[in-house]
Order: sequence, then structure tokens, then C-alpha cells
Amino acid sequence: MSKKILKYLILLAFVLLVVAISSFWVGGPSFREKDVVFEIEGLTQVSAGDEVTYKIKYVNETRSTLHDLDLNFFFPEGSTVIVDGKSFESYVENFKVDQLASGEKGEKEMRAFIMGDRGNIKVARAVLSFRSGSLTSVFEKTVSLSTTIVSTPISMTLVAPPSTNSNSTIQYILDYRNESDEDASNLIIEFDYPDGFSPVNISPTPKQGNNVWQIELLKKGSGGRITVSGLVVGNEGESIVASAKLRRKLGSDYVDYQKASAATVISNPILGLEITVNNSNDFSATVGDRLNYSIKYYNNSNLSLFGMSLSVKLEGDMFDVATLDTKGGFFDDSTRTITWNNSVIPGFATVLPNSNGKINFLIVLKPAFSSGLSGSSSDHFVRVISKFGTPNVPTGVNSEEVSVSSSLVTRIGTQPTVNLSAYYEDSDFGSSGPLPLKAGEETAFTVHWILTNPGNDIENIKMVSRLASGIEWMNETRTNADQPQPTFNPNTREVTWALSELPYGAGVFNSKYEASFRIKIRPSSTQIGTKPPLMDGVVFSGTDSFTKQSITVSKGGLNADNLVDRPKEGTIQ
Repeated sequence: MSKKILKYLILLAFVLLVVAISSFWVGGPSFREKDVVFEIEGLTQVSAGDEVTYKIKYVNETRSTLHDLDLNFFFPEGSTVIVDGKSFESYVENFKVDQLASGEKGEKEMRAFIMGDRGNIKVARAVLSFRSGSLTSVFEKTVSLSTTIVSTPISMTLVAPPSTNSNSTIQYILDYRNESDEDASNLIIEFDYPDGFSPVNISPTPKQGNNVWQIELLKKGSGGRITVSGLVVGNEGESIVASAKLRRKLGSDYVDYQKASAATVISNPILGLEITVNNSNDFSATVGDRLNYSIKYYNNSNLSLFGMSLSVKLEGDMFDVATLDTKGGFFDDSTRTITWNNSVIPGFATVLPNSNGKINFLIVLKPAFSSGLSGSSSDHFVRVISKFGTPNVPTGVNSEEVSVSSSLVTRIGTQPTVNLSAYYEDSDFGSSGPLPLKAGEETAFTVHWILTNPGNDIENIKMVSRLASGIEWMNETRTNADQPQPTFNPNTREVTWALSELPYGAGVFNSKYEASFRIKIRPSSTQIGTKPPLMDGVVFSGTDSFTKQSITVSKGGLNADNLVDRPKEGTIQ
């Protein structure tokens, strides 16, 4: 009997063990932290100034109810958040959920404008704390999302001299350009001058105080320049930093959209350095120009300086390095730097007190923008940075080296393309009269003027030509793109086409600008056997909106033998 009871007890223990094991594997624990799903969704690549939507998702996949959920969302550094019409930076948004049942989920959207430079990585971070079921412990989960700024719709470049002396005049140059496919409006540029700098000459005149400029409209492809010069005072070795902010109107506030900065070191006055190009320190170039750089160096002290060298670094895609003439200097392709030392210039072995000298080099700009279009801000200027110095520090000079640096920026404009042609049979106006021309009979021609512009916006444009003797104006004109019509002055016999602007890219990736007009001729018997002229040469004039340089393009005239559709049939019979 005792053996039978023992068997039943052993069987019961085995059954209970199986039940316990099954319960453990089937039921599992009611809470595991990894089953609380928490994540951020959003864009990983944006343009500076874009509005980004972040989506916070949370899911309770545990078997317990979650309590006292507290979520803090940390917007990326430098981003701007609009709350109730007001803008905030470095903003943290908080929201709470009393409880989240098993299987329940939720989400919340956050929006911010991402500001920064190309290549910046902006990180958004979210922290969730909560309790589970009857547990008293507080759990915490953190997630993040990185977003890279891949482009800057409006580029800004701020240039300052690398070094200067205290109580000297320096100049800040800010170039800006709208590189996006859309016009931009309601912009403000605000300068932040460094301590010790006092502005004296400012161009153009600020809208507010001495450091705020308002830009009502910045058309795509257009840009501008702000120059500020003034006196700087500082201690030797001190680095002074100037910055400029581009601000955009959102709602009723202006928020930071783009930023640029430049640093200048206050150096000792032992050395001096000046750079000019084509005999100017503010030369505006055109693609294909030959640039003759001149660098003047000075020893302003009563000390002899030994083992001097001078270097020049070339910055900008538009330099055609194959055309570089260093005048004896060594050019390092990897750093794009020219160096002159005492093996090239014997006087650099010992530079005598209160002496000076000059070095020249030549280089040609590429004949066209690197991309075929001037779409990159780096296409629109080139820069040289020069340094003159020696590591051989004279006794009594408290420095690791004696040196001075200077830089020069040269803006690049472009020439538009001007084409003129004449037709007998025109697609818009048709044809009229005999061809070849006959004495005593009237024949009409259609003249076309076509403009293309691969570069900067051009303003205040005029195209002017004069009708040849015996040619009459028919007062029939046509233009595309809703442009003004050509006009004729009977007193001067001039045909004029006036435009307020020829935008960047016209005729290249946008529609070309074209005007056509009708003229006529009734040849006389004395002209038989000749090819009568129709128009004198045409002269195009305007102003480059970026470089502010005057542009003039001339083209030769037309005669009756130059017809596109009926060439070499212009002889009068």
C-alpha cells in the first residue's frame, strides 16, 4: 500500500513540475523593458532653413499597464521652434500620459526649422520615463535622430583679413546669393561686430542702426555684397571674430536662417603685406580674365629678419591652374599653394630694416563656370591668402614666429550672349515681297534679337541699333516672356529694346529672351547689283547685379545677304 501511495505522489509531483514549467514558458513575465517601443521618425537630410516634422511613436507591448509616462523632446541645437506665433531656440517640449494599457500605442508630432551650414549634423533627442504595473521603479528610455544639412539655399561668405595691426583699418566683405529655385522674401542681414571694432564706411546704407539690412526680395540666382570698413583696436595675439546672420520672417518674428563668420588676429606691426590684382584691391573679373596679382611686403621694424618666405594659397574652382605663372615660385598641387623662399629671391635670406619688395604671379580664370552654370556660390569668386614671415624670431620679440597674413577676394561676373538674325519667311510674321530683291518693289524682313545669360542677373539693360539708309520701320513687334516691346525713334532711326533685368540662367535652363520686329526695303535702280545693309551693329549694355560691373557687348550688323532661311540671295536685281 505504501508503495502505491509513493507512486501517486511521484506522479503528482511530476505533473506539478510540468505545469510550472509550461506556465513559465507560455505566460512569461508580465513586464520587460525592451517591449516598450519608443522611436523618432523624421528626415535625415535637409536644406538649411527647412521645416522638419519629427514623429514620436510609443507602443506598450508588455502585459502590464504603464503609468505616469513623461516625455521630453529636445529639439536640435540651433533650430527654431514656433509656439503660438513666437519663435524659440534650444526649445524642449514636454507632454505627459497618465497611463498606457497593454497593446496601446500613441504618437505626437513636433516641428522645427533647421538652421546651420552645409555638412552640419543636427541631433534631436527624446527621453521617456514611466512606471510599470505595481512596480515602484521608474524606467527611462532615450532615442535620437540625426539630420544632415546637405545644402544652403542662400549662401553667405564673410571675408576678413587674416591678420591686422591694432589701430588700423580693416574691411569686412559679405557676399550672399540665392542658390535655390525660388525667390526669397522678407529677409534681414544682421552684422555682429567684434569688440574693439568701430565701423566708419558702410555700403549699402543699413536699414537700421549700423548693422541691419533689409532685403524685401532676393530673386533666384541673384545676390549682393555688403562692405563695412572701420578701425580695429586690440591686443597682440587677440583673435577678433565678426559674424553675419541672415534672418527670415516666420509669422511675426524673424528667425536665424544662415550664419557666416570670419576671424582676424591682431599681429605685431613688424611686417606688412598688401595684395592687388590688375592694379586694384576691388577688381571685378569676368570668366576667362587674365589676373595679374601683385604682393607687396614690408619690414616696418628696425630689425634685420632672416630666412623669410612668402606663400600664396589659391582658393576657388574658377582658377585655371594650368595657366599659372609663378614667376619662379614653387606650386604645391595638393595644397594649391605657391611658395617663394631665399632660393628664388636671394633678398629673403636677410630682409633689411625698413625695406620692402614685390612679387607678381599670373593666372587665368576658366572660360566658363565649373558646372556650365553658375549654380554654386564658390563659382562666383576666387580668393588668394598670402603669408609672409620667418620662424627665426629676433631677440626681444615675444612670439613663436614673425609673420603677417592678408587675403583678397575677387568677384566673377559673366558676359551674356547676344545673337541677332534676319529672316525672309518668319514663323510669326510670314513673308512679303520678292526675293531676290527687285528695284522698285517692296520686301519685308523680320529681325530677331536673342539674349542668353549663363551668369549673374543683369540689370538696366539696353540693346540699341540703327536702321540702315533706305530701310523703313513697319511698327510690327513681338517678344516672349511678357517682355517690353522694342521701340523705334524716327529722329535718330534707332531701334531700342529696354529691359529691367536679364535673370541668371535665361536661355540656359529657363526661356531665352527674344524680341522680333519687321523692317522693309524698296530698292532703287541705282542699287542694282548690290547687297543692301539692313541694320548697323547692335550694342548691349547693362550692369552685373553681383559684381556691379558695367557690361557692354557689341555685335556686327546685318545685310540682305545674311538671311538665315535664304542666305546669299540678297543681291538687288
